[in-house]
Amino acid sequence: MFGKKKHKEAKQPGGNWTDKAAGKIAGAGIKLQTKFAHVMNKRVSKIPQQKLKTVLVAFCLLSGGFSIYLAANAIFGTENKQPSFEVKKMDVPKHFNKTGSEINEPENSISHEMYREIQEYKKYMDSLKQPIRPGLLDSIRILENIYHSQQIK
Repeated sequence: MFGKKKHKEAKQPGGNWTDKAAGKIAGAGIKLQTKFAHVMNKRVSKIPQQKLKTVLVAFCLLSGGFSIYLAANAIFGTENKQPSFEVKKMDVPKHFNKTGSEINEPENSISHEMYREIQEYKKYMDSLKQPIRPGLLDSIRILENIYHSQQIK
C-alpha cells in the first residue's frame, strides 16, 4: 500500500534539472544567510544592550530622516524641475505607408531618353572600373525593369 504511493510520486514529472538547480541554489542561499546570522550574533552578543539600543535608535533616525528628505525634495524641490510625464514628437519616415507598388503606376513612366541616360551612366561607371553603390544599382535595376515593362505593354 505505501510502496505504490512512493512509486507514483517518483514517476511524476517536475523533477527536471532546472528544478533541481533552483533547489540547490536556494539551499546554498539559506546556508549562507544562516552562517552570516550566526557570525553576526556572536559579534553582537559581546556589545552591551544599552549601546545596541542607542545605535538602533540613531540608525532609525538617520535613515528615517533621509527618507523624509528624499520625499520632500522630490515634491517641493526646485532645482532641475523636469516634467514627470512628457510626450515627445515621434519622427516618422516620409514613405512609411508606401508599399513600393506605386512605382508601376501609369504616371510613373520612363522615357526612352531617360533610359538611354541610365545606360550611358552605367557604361561610364564600368569604364572607370569603380563599383556603383549598392542602393544606386538597385534603383537603376528598378528603373530598367519599369522601362522594359512599358515596352511589353
